[in-house]
Amino acid sequence: MTAVNNSVVHLTMRFQRKVLSIGTGVLYQNESGYYIVTAWHNLSGRHSETLEPLSERSAIPDNVVVNLAVTTPGHLVTRHPLTIPLHDEERSLFYIHPKNWPRVDVAVIPFDPYESYLSEMSLSDGQQIEIRISPIMPVEGVGETELTPIQKCFVPNNDVMEKWFESVGVTEELFIPGYPHNVQDYYAQPVWKRATIASSVQNGWNREAKFLVDSASKSGMSGSPVLYYSPKGHVQIHGSTYQFGRDVAILAGIYVGRIAVKDGDDPQIRTVWHKSVIDEIIDGKCFENLPYEVELSSDELKEYMQEILATCSKEGIENIKNPDVPSRYYVRQQLMEKIGGRASPKRALEAILDAAETYQGSLVVSETDT
Repeated sequence: MTAVNNSVVHLTMRFQRKVLSIGTGVLYQNESGYYIVTAWHNLSGRHSETLEPLSERSAIPDNVVVNLAVTTPGHLVTRHPLTIPLHDEERSLFYIHPKNWPRVDVAVIPFDPYESYLSEMSLSDGQQIEIRISPIMPVEGVGETELTPIQKCFVPNNDVMEKWFESVGVTEELFIPGYPHNVQDYYAQPVWKRATIASSVQNGWNREAKFLVDSASKSGMSGSPVLYYSPKGHVQIHGSTYQFGRDVAILAGIYVGRIAVKDGDDPQIRTVWHKSVIDEIIDGKCFENLPYEVELSSDELKEYMQEILATCSKEGIENIKNPDVPSRYYVRQQLMEKIGGRASPKRALEAILDAAETYQGSLVVSETDT
């Protein structure tokens, strides 16, 4: 568990120095690159479906403090709070899924552990200081410091992990290490919560690469890794037991939040995005838009709708206007895919109905029109 704990990172989302929210992430390695993986809504500061700001003051984070575990050559582990900016003047500095509708509520921060980052620290006398440090740096005479990406904790056999993903089913137990209600000790080690798989991992949920778990998780855990974990080093698949000489983990996905919560009634059903979306995000290298560009303006929505309506017939326009026909919802799906989810479903539907009422451009001639 110690190694896995060192892969989990505590996140503090801020606007300048103002703390907006607390979350969790996991240190991830893809080939030679290092990344912080967490929930998209943590970094964007917006609800993943409505796009409404999560902060009561509508503030959007512009930096995140990542509390990262660093191991010295003598195996001493310390935590370093590194301040990582979330955007510059041209773009946001984190990746999103290249096909972002339906929205994949996972985001990835690429970072170079050999670069120096601002670190804000408190001295024993209460004095606040700022220094710049590199997560990986040489230690004179003994080597260099190290990080613990979650891959170092994996089952050391890819075939076994693939078989696990193919066979794992509902009612099986997983774990979610994170920071519920910001609970942590002086070392910032995460708290482990149990979760039971509540829907098919293989088939996904709503035809998307996510599944549901039954867990009493809390705020502050968004972005946590969801893991199969065996402290005794064994993995059981279809009656066969694979034994390894150390504790092992399998990253099942990223926890992003609760669903079906109404009027304080919580069925304790949570959403987990499948691990596969992480590599898709990293491979896509698609940076998020700047905060003020995430949501399209009404004029921009109208322009996109003009393009879509130009492919419709007169009958198609009338079907969109008719509330008893589902055409408007098919068009909304088309629009949301075209704009990459850069509007709430409610705003998109309003734009569709408004455009259908006012459209005066060319139309496709249908058989019923001739």
